[in-house]
Amino acid sequence: MNPKVEALQNSQNSLVAALDGHDSDAIFHASKALGKAVSELATLETADVERYLRPLMSEVDELMQASIYRLRFLRDHSSSRLQLLSGWRANQADTYSNAARGR
Repeated sequence: MNPKVEALQNSQNSLVAALDGHDSDAIFHASKALGKAVSELATLETADVERYLRPLMSEVDELMQASIYRLRFLRDHSSSRLQLLSGWRANQADTYSNAARGR
């Protein structure tokens, strides 16, 4: 297999693993590696695209969808945790404003 295509697969798998592990540092590094791998694909010859990439397109799409679902979950999870930490309840958060102190 072409090394550039392998790098794309490996970086996508690393991103999914980092998202599953909820490791922000690993997510950051895997995202950068994926971006670099995608940029490298632009240098593939046309024959290589036909030979290596076309058969992998459904797998690439599935990995991208898996990443999207995991990112949405992490966003929702983080939002819920922030609301709990900030004292959010009954559509009102505890704040340092004068209105909150008067309750």
